[in-house]
Parts: sequence; C-alpha cells; structure tokens
Amino acid sequence: MTYTGDGYDLPGGEENEKIAIKHKDEVIKATKDYLMKEYNIDVDVHNMVGNQDGVTVFFETTGRLHFYSTAIVPIDSTTKEILLDDVWTLDGRIENSIRGALYAYINEEPFKELDREMDAVGQRYDIVGRSLESLQNVGGGGYNTPFYHVTSTKDDMAMKPVYDLYFHNPDSTKEALMAAYDSTKFDATYVLINIEGFMKNETTEPDQEAFDKMEEMVKENNKLPLGTYKLFLHDGYVQKNKGSGLKMNSIKYSTPIIKDN
Repeated sequence: MTYTGDGYDLPGGEENEKIAIKHKDEVIKATKDYLMKEYNIDVDVHNMVGNQDGVTVFFETTGRLHFYSTAIVPIDSTTKEILLDDVWTLDGRIENSIRGALYAYINEEPFKELDREMDAVGQRYDIVGRSLESLQNVGGGGYNTPFYHVTSTKDDMAMKPVYDLYFHNPDSTKEALMAAYDSTKFDATYVLINIEGFMKNETTEPDQEAFDKMEEMVKENNKLPLGTYKLFLHDGYVQKNKGSGLKMNSIKYSTPIIKDN
C-alpha cells in the first residue's frame, strides 16, 4: 500500500493551508501547547491540511499511550490571522483516542494476538494494511495500527475508572491501570475495533476467501481483544482526497461481530 496521505484535502481549505504553511512553527507550537495543557500529552505534528475555518493539524503522541488524532487551529478569514490562542479539538475525539489507547495498553497480549493473526492473513493472501506515512499524515483515528483502529467511547463504563486514573495521574503504573479496569461493566458496544485490509496489488479485486478467513479468525479466536468488530477488505487503490479505500467493490461484513467473552 503506497498511499502516504498526498492529495488529501478538506473543503474550502486551500488558502488557509497556504497561510498555515507560512507560519508552520507557530501552528505547531500552539497545537503542542494546547494538547499539553488540556490533556497532558506530548505530540509530534506530521501534517497540516487547510479547512474552511483554519487548519487541521494531524499529530501522533510520543508517550507510552500511542494514538493519532487531530486538532484545529482557526484562521480569521478577514484578517488572515492565525488564532493561536483558540486551538480546539472535535468533541470527544481526544478522549475517545485516549480511552482506546488505554484499552490497548492494558490488553497488550490480546492485541499482540490480533497483530499476529492479521500478519498471517496478510502474508497468505497478499493483503497489506495502511502505510505508516498515511497513518501519520492523515490518520487521526485513535489507537491505530496498519490493519486496525480502536476506539473506546465515553459510555464505556468498564474503562471509565482507567481513564479517570490516567487523566488525574498520567504516571500511574500499568499494573494500577489494569487493576482499575471494571470488567463487570464491560459492554462490547462501546469498544470499537475496525479491521481494514487492502490488496497488495492495486489492480487486484478484494479476495472473498481472504475476507472469509478474517471473519473466521475474529469469530473463532478467543485470545483476541473483546469488543465490536467491523471488517473491511478493499482493492489496493485509495481515494487520495479522502484517504479512504472504501468503494463499491469493497467487501464488508454487514453485521458487526460482537466478542464479549
């Protein structure tokens, strides 16, 4: 999968992107300062894409909790001034990403098993995941690996004490975070695991046999993380302006697979 994020755009953002690039260092500093102040996370900024009201900044966390997400730095359309003190994030985007990253962090072995399974399917059927560059440049989707991304929503009561502990004490040990998890309140509805594969050869149609193997693996392997799984298999072509592989010929599982025990 050769797509790196080039060509990705947002409506009405061309002029604002030019302004942001001219003031790149200021935009990056404002983003980093905001995220450290509001969420106590340090990040690397990988990309900036203009939008109608400013610039969307794509970043990756650098601490022990790993995820990709975005922040928005507004630009005054009249004065062309970058509003460095008014950085904001989409409602719930960062919180959901932190919860998803925490879920993966305290379930390290189940996610290693998922990694192994997807690597095996990939090698057998010539399937690849997203490139690292595309995750960095236009990812912005929480806890991401090339083959899947994970989100835990605000209604995930099992994760709530873990999130609260981490938010108030980011230096909490892994053992303390694991102990805070309340499995009695687990509801798979609120843990979303989206698996997405691409055919290695751009001109090859999605392989039904490969998709069936992915489905079988998720349903039958009880060592995988618990949650609600959605499966997608695309050909190798990515719509560059959207960063999406989803097309009419994509194979997807019509009903999510629930793993709750």
